[in-house]
Amino acid sequence: MKTKPRLGRGIDALFTGSLQDDSTQIIDLPVTDICPNPIQPRKMFDDDKIAELTESIKVNGLISPIIVRKINTKYEIIAGERRFHACRNAGLDKIPSIVKDISDKEAFKISLIENLQREDLNPMEEAEAYYTLKNQFHLTHQEIADSVVKDRSTITNALRLVSLPEEIKESLRNGAITTGHARAILMLESDQARCALLERILVKGMSVREVEQFASKKASSSSRNKRDHGMESLSSLLSERFSTKVICSWGKRKGKIVIDVSSKEDMKRIVEELTRNDNPL
Repeated sequence: MKTKPRLGRGIDALFTGSLQDDSTQIIDLPVTDICPNPIQPRKMFDDDKIAELTESIKVNGLISPIIVRKINTKYEIIAGERRFHACRNAGLDKIPSIVKDISDKEAFKISLIENLQREDLNPMEEAEAYYTLKNQFHLTHQEIADSVVKDRSTITNALRLVSLPEEIKESLRNGAITTGHARAILMLESDQARCALLERILVKGMSVREVEQFASKKASSSSRNKRDHGMESLSSLLSERFSTKVICSWGKRKGKIVIDVSSKEDMKRIVEELTRNDNPL
């Protein structure tokens, strides 16, 4: 009997039962019966890496089977889409597969975490994957961190990238800027200032250190009020809770809470979160 590979206890930890139990069997499925996952979190595939994997499969075969689930007459990929493309390019008629009977929710979680654990996602795809785990499946920052074996602060910092303007997100996706650049841009308050800084980075080819220095000076000069650490703490708490920028401020007699939203869907999500009966806020 073939040895059953494991994807890591991070994925298993999300479910009541193990992803791969003693009854798991590997079967050869026709390539024509397998279809990609429509909710694959990875939007960009590296053609060179797929070509490299294709050549390896031609010589050694597929060492690690893909994981699929039965959808009508087809088998939808849960984990291993890059391996699927490489097998098809290598001319294989059948692909070693593990068939699992799981829900849409579980399949989505596995697809996200499998990519995160294999480091197949660019920084923006990774941040959006964490965002989906938090908001669609209601995992806490710590639960996400435990699942992908990373520090909680790494998850929190990555989620902050979701609040950036779309123009900056796209630059992060295509590699025009790095995560360090993006985090430095977050030091500025307004989207207008952030986009202006992006343009400056692209034109001048600024290093992360240069961007940090520029953003720090800009943020300091635009801040007129004395720092209120109590309000900053509340802002940070709510920003983490809603995965978007939140500013709490207090005047002489009254205060305000400003929540940034990037779309109508994002606004709807936050309103639903605020009006939930079990919301502790």
